[in-house]
Amino acid sequence: MTDKFTAAQWAEIDGGHEVTPVQEESYSFLRDLQESRMTKDNGNAKKLTYTDCGERMYLTLLALETMRQYPDFKAYVQRYAKKTAGFEQYKMYRIMGTDLYNFTYFLVGDSGAQDKLKDPESAKRMRASTKLPTSAINRYINAVAQGKTPVQLNNMFQAIESALKVSNSDYKSIRRNLMNFARLTKAEKRLISTRLIYAVRAKLRSSDIIEDFEKFAAVKNLEKASVIDPEPTISTPDLSTTGAELALYRYLVGDRNLALTKKFLEQAKDGKAASANMVAAYLPAIKMIDDIVKAGPGAVQQLRAVHKRAKRT
Repeated sequence: MTDKFTAAQWAEIDGGHEVTPVQEESYSFLRDLQESRMTKDNGNAKKLTYTDCGERMYLTLLALETMRQYPDFKAYVQRYAKKTAGFEQYKMYRIMGTDLYNFTYFLVGDSGAQDKLKDPESAKRMRASTKLPTSAINRYINAVAQGKTPVQLNNMFQAIESALKVSNSDYKSIRRNLMNFARLTKAEKRLISTRLIYAVRAKLRSSDIIEDFEKFAAVKNLEKASVIDPEPTISTPDLSTTGAELALYRYLVGDRNLALTKKFLEQAKDGKAASANMVAAYLPAIKMIDDIVKAGPGAVQQLRAVHKRAKRT
């Protein structure tokens, strides 16, 4: 048995009404069932960066839209949308909310939302410069929850990509093909579905959508074994590539290398290969690390201590 719910959690579950011991037992059992959810408030969010939340929110929408293309899975997508809909301002974390709701809350909520993440200060800076199209997202969720066909899908996904600076070519290819899904051949559908399956497994492995999405992929025989899995499984850091933080890189790489250093960081953040020119621009910073390593354990420990202080401040 898990710990008792707080008064606020009971209010969310049952509208603030008094509950019987039998109801309490049932609710606690339901809470047990949610232990694997990605955004459950047991410290899981502390493993996620702001960038992680944006990527996972975007992938969840892609997964829902892919399942929605198949009539026998529309009911699941509708149920998920109903659980997500109804709290369109994203003002508070919801323990009984879907991962999609909570990812969006971390992205557009107040500073308290970003305080729950892995790197709160970087998350707040990114939040200040991110204009997520929440109205379009809410219209999509509400339409799906009511069993209606959502409109202006491509506009919504492109607006999300722009706001979150999604640059992964596979994700963009999945989105473009989804907009013309009915016209694709069976082989083309398997190809984009397999790419999405890999992404969902890597980035949403403990989410509340993974079990049904895996079932969907298996039932529809959508996984193509010959496709190579390109997905990294590590968290994506909130690398600073604009503003004052980037300006400080001149002390590490020099003024002439700033532009290419910015590109290098963006490529690294997206798990992509960098050109020789980009690597050369960042090489002074790499050489600095190499010099410290060559100086021995004492120098490395000093660097680690500086890094820890920097993270705290």
